[in-house]
Amino acid sequence: MKEIKKIQFGFSAIQAGQKSSTVNAEPRLTVSCTPGKFVITSPVTKAMGIAVGENVMFFNNISEIETAISQKNDDLVAWASENGIDLDTREGQLAVLKEFTTWGIAKGYAQFDSKGNPLEVSERYTKEDKQKYIDENYAEIIAANRELFIERNGGVDADDETLKQYIKVDEIESPKVQSYSGSKTMTTSNATGVGCQLSFTDTSIWNAMKADLKEKDKKNRVFSVELDNPFTATVNNGKEKIDIIVYPLSFESDVDPIVRGNKD
Repeated sequence: MKEIKKIQFGFSAIQAGQKSSTVNAEPRLTVSCTPGKFVITSPVTKAMGIAVGENVMFFNNISEIETAISQKNDDLVAWASENGIDLDTREGQLAVLKEFTTWGIAKGYAQFDSKGNPLEVSERYTKEDKQKYIDENYAEIIAANRELFIERNGGVDADDETLKQYIKVDEIESPKVQSYSGSKTMTTSNATGVGCQLSFTDTSIWNAMKADLKEKDKKNRVFSVELDNPFTATVNNGKEKIDIIVYPLSFESDVDPIVRGNKD
């Protein structure tokens, strides 16, 4: 395609033990072959100040591009004309999106309501987690609800060990935690703190970032994280506008996943 003057589109937020290796030494984000999975290397988490369990969010300029297409932006019309692209067709619009879409990542921010109260969400709590909570806290649970458990025991009082069997797992509520933008990170190692290689999941964005691949689960799509080229974006956390630092992503390559245990 012929080149004309660069067309830029603004970004907007998208609302949803460290191992030493050469790959992990580079600031990269990998859109994994595993559906929904992303991995960021330790230089990225260190620069962004993200610890295990904190959140990562995405930005992109897709909405700005779509607006430019619908409004027949002069620069975009000129670019399309130079490159033989018909903006009135879906194929032409997809070509524009592929050419100009840019992504960025940032640390997730705490969310509030309009009065400044923290927004809360239920933490993921499996039946195993709830049973563990019962095993560790049944004395307090029974003390707060003794009459209920006596009733379940046929109206007969008993020791805590006996009454414990009447605590139903489904009655244990998942704990509430403050809501943060983006996706919660995790690690397969025992490392904690800032600077670990982390993974997280977001199926919708995973599909968007691999939209042009026919077999999305056959390739890892690798992006370089431009740590030396951050910019500031303004977002609304529910209570007020705040500034956050966003790091642009630049496409590197699509690579085959490493097959563990392959002896060839």
